[in-house]
Amino acid sequence: MTIQIIRCAGVTRDAQRMTAVLMMSENKNRKRSVVSLTLLVGVISTLSLTSLSAYAEAVYKLEDRGLITYQDRAPDSQQDNGHSILNNQGVVMEQILSRQERREARKRQRVEELSRIRDRALLATFTTEDDLIRTRDDRIGMIDGLISRLDDRIRILSERLAIVDKRVQMQEKSAGVGKAQESLYAEQNSIQRNIENAWSLIDSKAAERSEVADKFDDDLLRYRELKDERG
Repeated sequence: MTIQIIRCAGVTRDAQRMTAVLMMSENKNRKRSVVSLTLLVGVISTLSLTSLSAYAEAVYKLEDRGLITYQDRAPDSQQDNGHSILNNQGVVMEQILSRQERREARKRQRVEELSRIRDRALLATFTTEDDLIRTRDDRIGMIDGLISRLDDRIRILSERLAIVDKRVQMQEKSAGVGKAQESLYAEQNSIQRNIENAWSLIDSKAAERSEVADKFDDDLLRYRELKDERG
């Protein structure tokens, strides 16, 4: 109710200021000023009464689990499931979203904003489609090169592990199981861990390669769409 009263008060102050201006010019053309003043005050009074009537009798419609409630006051902060503000004729003047809906709306706005930023960056980074394709091939080529080097490392480690395993077997054959030199067991375990780490890194880089390829495919499609839109 306070908001409605403030709005009406604002209209009244405007009317007073405009009335004062008209009264100052009355000495130059009294008859025309009186007529204008009368019409202006009548129009403003009508608008003020209309606004006051529309908001003073506002009805708040709340819906909660299928239950519809009408009340003559705004819901408190705990009732944050959204509501409608209706005038005295049942026409919706304003729709207030729930907290969850506002959160989802902000999320959509953020996604749209990020999409616009991505589009601008895409056009600013790549002059032509060939530039984008070359960049994609370079990125994927770097990952493929790293995977290839890891394969070579695994091969070398596997060869070294085979030698250590053979030495362990020879010593255990003569001294008994678990009786080989401790340094051989330590080296054996170290090589096995390094091989496992290399395989894990290969898996990670293979997943990264797939993500990069998919991203550039999406960028390429979007780039073509943006170029088509711009003619």
